[in-house]
Amino acid sequence: MLIRIKIANDKKFRLDGCHLRTNLYLTPWEAALSTKVTVNGINEDVSVYIPQGIQSGDTIKIEGKGYKDGKGGRGDLILETKIMVPKRLNEREKKLFSELNHISKFNPRMSAI
Repeated sequence: MLIRIKIANDKKFRLDGCHLRTNLYLTPWEAALSTKVTVNGINEDVSVYIPQGIQSGDTIKIEGKGYKDGKGGRGDLILETKIMVPKRLNEREKKLFSELNHISKFNPRMSAI
């Protein structure tokens, strides 16, 4: 007899073999400056270093924190970064973003070429 079990994805995790995939939401300043964040794993919280300059869509792999493979091992937890911009800014935030806009030479449309 062969029994096949299909495990459905939930709102937070997507199963990819024995690997778990999830989104990691970051602020623009976290992505630009680097930071350390805590993410929820399947059984525990995991501390993750975010390198300076990470981009939306980049992935970070945390080995051995995925789903059990049935042979005593585990897959990986794979974080896909999503950089989120605030929808509402207070006056100070607007001023800081405006200053950054004036002093920065960074142009993402030119760096993608």
